Amino acid sequence: MKNEKKGLQEPDDLISVNETERLRRDMNRPDMEKLQLFTKMLRTNLILKKAVIRHK
Repeated sequence: MKNEKKGLQEPDDLISVNETERLRRDMNRPDMEKLQLFTKMLRTNLILKKAVIRHK
């Protein structure tokens, strides 16, 4: 009864499809773009590690 309409997907299926499409898109990126995305990810992780959360 969850999927009464034909073609309605479960949220997990939708996430899986989106993840697969994203991985395919990333796989076909040029090497320079992959390097830029990787360095951006490293900078973001470094900023998050340095972040201090203070509760008031």
